[in-house]
Amino acid sequence: MKKQQILGLMLLAVVFAVSGCADIEVPGTKQILSEPLGNPTVKIGMTKDEVLTIYGEPDLKRSVVSGEWSDSREEWYYRGRYPSLPVGASYLTEDLYLYFDGENLTTISKKSLGKEARSHIGKDESDIIK
Repeated sequence: MKKQQILGLMLLAVVFAVSGCADIEVPGTKQILSEPLGNPTVKIGMTKDEVLTIYGEPDLKRSVVSGEWSDSREEWYYRGRYPSLPVGASYLTEDLYLYFDGENLTTISKKSLGKEARSHIGKDESDIIK
């Protein structure tokens, strides 16, 4: 009798566990190939908050100037942490530089496009974004 109760409880636990997984969607082939580690990537036009949600805090933030644009921009630098990964997964495998004009992402680059604003337009150290 006791074995039947234990078996019944185990069966009930399995039913609950399986029914709890019913809402999980398995990603399709296209999604797996475009996002191999399940991380969405950033896109031009995203806000700073959207980028922070995906990538987290950058390794460095600074104000830069460049011939690429007329005003200074905010540069966010993400250092590639895992260069030996077999797939490119967002900023995990390579260094990434993101440039913002106000709140929106305007440029994505694998190399730095700007120079610190203070060295070109006379700003002091307090103007550099930490």
